[in-house]
Amino acid sequence: MNLPSLGSASPQTLPSAFAQACRQSRSDVELFERCREALVQRFQSERIWFAVETAGDRRQVGLDAGLLEAVEVARCESGATTLHVLAGPELVDRLHGVAAPLALGLSVVLELRSVLLDRQAALDDAVFQLRALRQVARLLSSVHSTDETEQLVLDFMAEVFFAWWACLYRPAGAAFLPKHFRSLDKDRAPASIGRTELEQALPLGIGVTDAEDLGLGVLLPAGTEMVVPLDAGGERLALLLLGSRLNGTKYGRAERDLAATLSFAAAIALKNAELVERLQNQATTDDLTGLFNRRAIEERLDAEISRSNRHQIRTSIVLIDLDRFKSINDTFGHAAGDRYLVLVSHLLRQQVRTLDVVGRLGGDEFIVILPMTTPAEGGVFAGRVRQGMQQLIRHHPEFGSVSLSFGLAEAPKDGLTPAAVLAAADAALYLAKRRGGDQVVTAGET
Repeated sequence: MNLPSLGSASPQTLPSAFAQACRQSRSDVELFERCREALVQRFQSERIWFAVETAGDRRQVGLDAGLLEAVEVARCESGATTLHVLAGPELVDRLHGVAAPLALGLSVVLELRSVLLDRQAALDDAVFQLRALRQVARLLSSVHSTDETEQLVLDFMAEVFFAWWACLYRPAGAAFLPKHFRSLDKDRAPASIGRTELEQALPLGIGVTDAEDLGLGVLLPAGTEMVVPLDAGGERLALLLLGSRLNGTKYGRAERDLAATLSFAAAIALKNAELVERLQNQATTDDLTGLFNRRAIEERLDAEISRSNRHQIRTSIVLIDLDRFKSINDTFGHAAGDRYLVLVSHLLRQQVRTLDVVGRLGGDEFIVILPMTTPAEGGVFAGRVRQGMQQLIRHHPEFGSVSLSFGLAEAPKDGLTPAAVLAAADAALYLAKRRGGDQVVTAGET
């Protein structure tokens, strides 16, 4: 390695030359090579070597030739590092003459090296934590579903702490269930945790802890090393468990402090996701039946019609109205009528496919969107609903016999907009009602 010359150093300037080498070096190897170069220039001989011992490891700095006859002329220690200065026999007397400043200068080197390493480690930790916090800020600033937020929290925390495995538990009834899990061990399958037992062992406000700290080991999966509660507003939203670390190091105080900060932010992200979903559901869901409301169903219908136009596929729309529903309200009261509407909504849910959409337009009128379905296939669906209605009547005879009327329309044949298709289906439904109800009529029939 060719290093810049440090000039002709006298014994009095060796410590400063070593300090300069410490400032200029970017690695341990370069540091000790620069210090040796200062001695080589001072004594005009390459027969000077350093031997560096750290935790049982010994490294040599200098040429191999002549090392076997080298003599130790100075030694200094700093922490777990010991530096030996070796020289050829012909240089021993000359080096002994500067042994004191030589040892002092090298001590300065080792001390400065230790300080720089500590500061670099602290800086690396600070940078790492700032990056982690920045990622959390991004998580908080973006809107995700609850499920997506749970997965993001799990992945983020597992990667920040280099965990071999991680599991996010969510409360459900009498237990905390493993909602999301990631592990390099594919056979690992975490079990649920009793809610009462967990809350007794890990009350609200305890914060990040180890499995052994509070006797949690018997409740948690084997190998759990860090327990991170996600608490917010006096509520335990989730529990994150982390296994051992990929780098083999233990979770220390710094990791716990960082986990505590991140867990608070993660809990806020989960709470926000739940609130957003709740607001979205309130804006798009019918309060009584839990089906899509008119606004949401019209948006879905618009999307399905656009898809039908783009890909030249057929979509059927079925309007459903209860015949003589007013008699239930008049005879049994509106509470009974509401209960019957809920029963009908359950029936419709049972009969549709995963890709179908069910909604309530208002009153006793329902709508079903059947993507990639012809009116004839829509009629088959209506037949299944009518059969289900007969079973409902048998199971709930107290409501009497209530039938259904169906009006079918097809997009894009019967319209290119939600309003046009709905108008066509509504005309078909009106015809079914005029014929006495309990009918299935397709748009265009006379």
